[in-house]
Amino acid sequence: MGCTKSTDTTDTQLSYSFNAINLNAALSSNSGTSGNIVPAGTNGSINWTSASVNIAKIEFSATHTGNAISLESKNLYTVNALNPDSLAGTVFLSPGVYEKNEFKININESLSNPPLLLSGTYIEASGTKIPVVVKLNVSQLIKLEVPRIEVSQGKYIAKVTLELNGLVKGLIASDFGQTTRTTPNNTILVSNTVNKTLFDKLVLKLPSILSVSMTKP
Repeated sequence: MGCTKSTDTTDTQLSYSFNAINLNAALSSNSGTSGNIVPAGTNGSINWTSASVNIAKIEFSATHTGNAISLESKNLYTVNALNPDSLAGTVFLSPGVYEKNEFKININESLSNPPLLLSGTYIEASGTKIPVVVKLNVSQLIKLEVPRIEVSQGKYIAKVTLELNGLVKGLIASDFGQTTRTTPNNTILVSNTVNKTLFDKLVLKLPSILSVSMTKP
């Protein structure tokens, strides 16, 4: 992890958390309903049961007392993004008003730890359950903005939320159903080399499922 410290104080800290939500989404022949949040185990749905996040670098930039600032955190890895209490990448801030807040999230291809690794189950309309593993192994820069915030001394969290139902919005059941299966268990593996057509569709959705909020817990 790389970080830049403020010269004014070390009492004000900003850490990152990654939280995957909306784990169960409709996946039907109607693209208009795919992505709707449904109860776990619903026929015609995708259900995610694990998620890990690997971020190469996050750059937080803003204006503070009229000056531009930039703080970097590197190599942020969350094994279980279903646990919202995992924190990483602490940097130090000066108290005051921060405007034009922007978070630049850099993700890089990695064979060992892809930027986003998902495991779950695709349940066909008939009720048949098929294991799914998605490795969104791609390099990409995603920019997220946060409104003006007044920072006092203490600890702050930049909470990056992944709304996983958004991955399948606009898709249809055949996007998963008409895929190459691998062993064991007839698994649907989606990567940049296997089921590439579906991989490309999910990569396009990735920026839209991410959001960030900066709060004091």
